Amino acid sequence: MSILILTDIPEWVRPLVDLLESRGIKVQVADDPEEIVANGLIVNRVSSLLAERDKAQADRITHSLRTWEAEGRSVINGSLCFQTGYSKLDQAKLFTECGVLTPLTYPAVPGGRAIHGQAVLLKPPAGGFGRGIRMLEDGEPAPDGLFSRDEGWIEQELLTAADGCVHRIEVLGSDILYEARSPIQADQFNYCLAHPESYVTLRAPGEIAPKVTESVKKILRAARMELGAVEYLLDEKDNPVFIDLNPVSSFHPGATAILGHDPLDATASYLIHRSEGLKKKGQR
Repeated sequence: MSILILTDIPEWVRPLVDLLESRGIKVQVADDPEEIVANGLIVNRVSSLLAERDKAQADRITHSLRTWEAEGRSVINGSLCFQTGYSKLDQAKLFTECGVLTPLTYPAVPGGRAIHGQAVLLKPPAGGFGRGIRMLEDGEPAPDGLFSRDEGWIEQELLTAADGCVHRIEVLGSDILYEARSPIQADQFNYCLAHPESYVTLRAPGEIAPKVTESVKKILRAARMELGAVEYLLDEKDNPVFIDLNPVSSFHPGATAILGHDPLDATASYLIHRSEGLKKKGQR
């Protein structure tokens, strides 16, 4: 049975495709849902960057994912996960529904403020690499003309991390692979971990606090996310405060040393296992 990968950036999935093909797996890579007609496991690797570039296309992909799900096809990171991934407001709602801590978040007001009495972060609804995020001081309005009300921009409470770090939990299926901890830098919101910066600290699953792993697994179940990452800050009581869900994240180059195996290899094995499970059940 084939593995069908939907992506807006084919070069991002090429190492995974090469690994799957080296194991004898037939792989189709497509950037248009209409190209996916064969039976097989559908793996959604479309990034939130697409929603920033072409919201209409992102909405069409969401519709296709829902259609496949309604048809009984097996989709990894399906419609709910995808739509949540490109909406910061939906992420905040999901975190709240899971009963985990998350910053106060409201739809942003063009030329005004939704949250008063404190500094906030102004964030676009989707994107990546921290682009578009800016801090607004108390009383400073959101720039007029930067966005419209229906675009999904948010104002989010600006928190101070007790340990001065952003924490990212990488996941695979229902399992936690590792945690990466990056020091917060002034006026810097890009915490992509695809590069081996020396200041990033990695932790194996057994070193992560149980209250963090329990919260992350709640989020995974609620978002129906099997691949990706969840980010949080620590408050003054060492409680995780969740700030982001990223269904298309990047592995840190040092992860292999922490895990004892390549996380990309583990991802390939997971997808093959899921695909073989469909074949045994006679599913599409």
